Amino acid sequence: MSKKGIKKKDRIRGLIENNEALFRCPVCNGAMFMDGYSLSCSESHNFDLARKGYLNLLLSGNAPVYSRDLFEARHEVCRAGFYGPLIERIAEIIAVYRDASNLKKMSILDAGCGEGSHIYGLSQILIQEQNYIYPEENRKSTSSEGEQEFTYVGVDISKDSISIAARNDADIIWCVADLARLPFQDRSFDLVLNILSPANYGEFERILKEQGMVIKVVPGANYLKELRELLYGSGNLSGYSNTEVIDHFKEKLNLEEIQDINYKFDISKEILPHFIKMTPLSWGINGESLDAISRQDIPLITVNLTLLIGTKK
Repeated sequence: MSKKGIKKKDRIRGLIENNEALFRCPVCNGAMFMDGYSLSCSESHNFDLARKGYLNLLLSGNAPVYSRDLFEARHEVCRAGFYGPLIERIAEIIAVYRDASNLKKMSILDAGCGEGSHIYGLSQILIQEQNYIYPEENRKSTSSEGEQEFTYVGVDISKDSISIAARNDADIIWCVADLARLPFQDRSFDLVLNILSPANYGEFERILKEQGMVIKVVPGANYLKELRELLYGSGNLSGYSNTEVIDHFKEKLNLEEIQDINYKFDISKEILPHFIKMTPLSWGINGESLDAISRQDIPLITVNLTLLIGTKK
């Protein structure tokens, strides 16, 4: 049966079932298996697959910092292509790593995935590349055996963000979970992505395979500088340095490479309000001021990011 002929919940259930060995119970750390539409362990801890096609593996009910409106706004900014060059660069790094490691299959976790646009965009690029290198007629045997060249998992503590992420029709496993207690087995992932999100290096090291890799993305000094100037004025910008974040990364992992990515993004008046809403930079500014700022004209916004590529010590 074609992908279009299968209900989304059933398709995601099958995807999780094929990758159930990745999971460990967030309650007792036991192995997990699909039982109907639930992910369960031998101690009868059950986590139901939501109708939208995601798992909620979060044990605490603590409210996340960011609102659903923020994630919806970020989703619109991502759809406009704001992070496109970044995702393309990550895809290039993965291709080099995969070739060097001679990996036929690869498991990728986006830790702190937000509303899922980054790993979704990455999956689309990698699918296009594989279809170009290996046309469909040469891949039938692999497909018929149910094997995947890439397994994608996106995790965030916010149920709202994962609910937005799960709206797409990609073969990605979406989970609500805490980065401080990831519901995955030791040495289960080839790659952990951590894009503009807090990290938990202890958990990253635990779930990474021995030759696994972490790609962390942090802002550079000029990231969104035009927006910051608009919100605070050019004379009130405090200098930002990512040196402390890089030093902490080096304490926890072997820093193999640092890459910077810089580009300008053309911004329309329609997308500017979403930019303002998606960033914590606007927190504390009253609604009337934000409305006035949203009507300003910013032709370009600077994207200045640093990519940290690390391996286990």
